[in-house]
Amino acid sequence: MQFKNFLKISAALFLSASFMACGDDSSSSASDEESSSSVPSFRSSSSLSTRADIDYKDTVKLGDTLRIYLELFKGDSSKMDESEIYLDSAATSMPMYLGEFPKGSRIKVFATTSNIKDGQILIKSELGDYLQATKAAPKDASRKDSVYRNALIPSFGEDTSATFRDSNTFVTFSDNHYYLEVAGQFKNESNLKLKVLVDSAYYKYTGEDEKVSMKMTDTLRGIMFIDKAPDEVSIAFSANEGYSVNLTTVGENIILYKLIDGDKELGSSKTNLDTMLVPNDSVNWSIKIKPESFSSIWTGPFATFEAVTKARELEQGEYFSNPDSINFPGEEFLRTRPKDDLGIYKYNLRQEQFVWIGDYKKGDSLIVKHWIQNYSDESFENVLIEILDKNKKPRDTISPIYGGNFKIGSKWPEGPYYLHYLRLNSYPLAGVVDSLRYVLQLSTMVQQPGLLKTMQFYDSEKDKTISEQIYTVGDTIKLKNFTLQMEQRSSSSWKIIGSDIDWFVPCASLKFLNNSTNSYSCDDDEDEQEISSDNLIAKKISENSDKIELIAQSVADPSMRDTLMISIIAKAD
Repeated sequence: MQFKNFLKISAALFLSASFMACGDDSSSSASDEESSSSVPSFRSSSSLSTRADIDYKDTVKLGDTLRIYLELFKGDSSKMDESEIYLDSAATSMPMYLGEFPKGSRIKVFATTSNIKDGQILIKSELGDYLQATKAAPKDASRKDSVYRNALIPSFGEDTSATFRDSNTFVTFSDNHYYLEVAGQFKNESNLKLKVLVDSAYYKYTGEDEKVSMKMTDTLRGIMFIDKAPDEVSIAFSANEGYSVNLTTVGENIILYKLIDGDKELGSSKTNLDTMLVPNDSVNWSIKIKPESFSSIWTGPFATFEAVTKARELEQGEYFSNPDSINFPGEEFLRTRPKDDLGIYKYNLRQEQFVWIGDYKKGDSLIVKHWIQNYSDESFENVLIEILDKNKKPRDTISPIYGGNFKIGSKWPEGPYYLHYLRLNSYPLAGVVDSLRYVLQLSTMVQQPGLLKTMQFYDSEKDKTISEQIYTVGDTIKLKNFTLQMEQRSSSSWKIIGSDIDWFVPCASLKFLNNSTNSYSCDDDEDEQEISSDNLIAKKISENSDKIELIAQSVADPSMRDTLMISIIAKAD
């Protein structure tokens, strides 16, 4: 038994979805080290026709933290300790087998040494190639300056804690058998603490081709030698209608990212891409990644990138083929989307809705309104609300503040019509209850002037329409107690319409009908005041010559009104 295990960890497949893992910190905590483990990609040795004849001192158990003790062999085998590795007194290196790994494998080495002068850790293939380290290593013992080289320079000195001060990462660019080499001037009682993690599927792209592809939900990491890299790497991916794709890219020594749709450039950045894509049909996109042209002491030898796509099946109403649908005119249709506190839906970047607003004939008039809640609606430059016909052709636009009214034109097709809402860059509002924060709510209201044939005040007890009502001074007039009898036009395609009513009182009547808690007033007696409260108070006795009116207006058909004449008498003694 040549290794003493400092800390045992079960070997498991090391899968990483975070590009930040590519970077090497100058120190690594014990908890970080213990949370990761790796196994090599095991394949038959017949995958290589020959194996190099290397005198391996042992095989590194991947994922374990190992304490390795070394002694110089003095010629007396009877005094050898099985817990130690013995080296020839002239030895300047100690090879230890790692495993057979495919190209694109990431080998991360943590090490601390004691009593090994000029110690360094190298990774080498059995074909004799040293792997270039991805992080610059110190030039000398002063550790003031660093240079990119093919070694990890471990900290020197006894350290019995579980914390490694130094690590470095190596990447394989060919399928091969690999080993770790400890180099330096060894003494009796030389020892080192070592840990090796291998992810055999970390980099899918290693610089051979100019084109590569990824899936609708995928993570593609790439690494290439800057001096051998193509001028531009093209990553192709696609999506179908009914899905959105969140795309992010990061990298090092990349000078430009471009997002392409066919021949059209959708956007570019010198630092990274972070966007959401929503296809209207099956769409093929590509990401163009341009690395640095020349390596230097500042860039190091490598350019790396990570592209992440995350597809999400769209909710109802988020695409044309599966629209939301209003129930009937005169009713607010409310769609509440899932909470986005985890940033999956990205309402802050993009909000989109398709709503079926009814089937219509030529000459039909419509009033359509749309609004949102819990997200900002201040910017009107980044919002589009349009009316689409059954062929998805835009026919009109409406205001995000006031809505809009339009008529089905003589050249417009008859049949279904849709509202299409699109807003970019809208932040979640802070002044909402926690249960609704990050919850996007979208409201649509459709009104159709000319929908009703008649509308009249109706007394259900007497089963007849009414045109006047008498109240006593001080009576509370409850607006919700009124019944309006409505009759649709026979040409309407709606089987149900909204029964909601908007209430109005002429300004001249406000001195007789008003509200005690929210007193209404206006400047001109010829105007009307819309009533937002549920009740009115009969405040003053009317004379025969006084004209007191209460006006009901259909929400579904705002062109239809009925007026109730009111008389107010004194209380009985």
